[in-house]
Amino acid sequence: MERRKKIAAGVGTAVLAAAIAGGGYYYFHVSADTPEYAIKAVSHSIEKHDLNEFHRVVNVDSVLNSGYDGFVDGMTSFDSTMTPEAKESIRNLTQMLRAPLIISLKAAIDAYVSTGDLNTQEHIGVAEMVQRMGLNDIEVRGVKNIQLNDANRNEAFADLVIFQKELDRDFPIQVLLTRGDDGRWQIVRVQNFKDFVAQINQVRRAAIDEYLVKSTEINTRHELALREAEQKYGSILSVGSLGQDKTRAELKALMSDVVKKDWEARKQELFSLHVPKDAETLHNLYMRICDLSIGYADDYAKWMDDKNSLTIKTAESKLQQAHTLMTEAAALVKRMTTPN
Repeated sequence: MERRKKIAAGVGTAVLAAAIAGGGYYYFHVSADTPEYAIKAVSHSIEKHDLNEFHRVVNVDSVLNSGYDGFVDGMTSFDSTMTPEAKESIRNLTQMLRAPLIISLKAAIDAYVSTGDLNTQEHIGVAEMVQRMGLNDIEVRGVKNIQLNDANRNEAFADLVIFQKELDRDFPIQVLLTRGDDGRWQIVRVQNFKDFVAQINQVRRAAIDEYLVKSTEINTRHELALREAEQKYGSILSVGSLGQDKTRAELKALMSDVVKKDWEARKQELFSLHVPKDAETLHNLYMRICDLSIGYADDYAKWMDDKNSLTIKTAESKLQQAHTLMTEAAALVKRMTTPN
């Protein structure tokens, strides 16, 4: 299983070309001038770390370029609310990154085929690109439907069936093979990568929306509890003063038993949520806000006992930091929920 996952990781980086190795075929059982032979030769070249053979049966430049085009199209087509301007902005950005990313992807492919090992961190942008394409966690289920193109007998198609964890189902990636002048076949394109990327992004958008709904519900509910605590705080001070031991004891209990515990409960509820990758920044802000607010309540309660000015200054600093992060979080939520 570990070997299969390792191959799948390398497959993702190769933008599906090397993934055909997962089919478990035997190299010498078919004629060399058939599409089946080319597909099985991919597996053989990887197993033998034969980079020359791999490049003979996979046109890496063409596969990467078609995969990149599908990735860009999939990124801009899945969201019906995205404005033409936003789509154009994404296209312009991705085209700027195209050349260096493809160079890095090609280097990663060569490294994987040559050594059987892959360290995406050694290749600029590869790890992020693989994740964005949805190829960071796939399992190859097999190759099916290898058939010639009736309209052009020098073309053939094959379905690479993969299981993608986020989709939670099998997906057939269609690859195109062409026959060269020497009669040998070569994998040259990924046909439906746009659909794959679009479906991945639909699933990811739904996961983000779910996180936003659930986290907003948690925060709203606990904000109501804190407003009640603030009213209680005012009531305590309205009948007493900070110079009275009774008042300070009541405020300490409010901070320790109500405010602090409510923030701890909020943190635990937020922590239990499934956090999509694109919501991690927001989630980390929420966790930091909770920690600062818990620290504020702790320090304020401590001040009720030690009456040390440094203690209350520390508490107020944490509260100010929490409020700053709350503003940042609110702005981020707005960006994540407003149509592009």
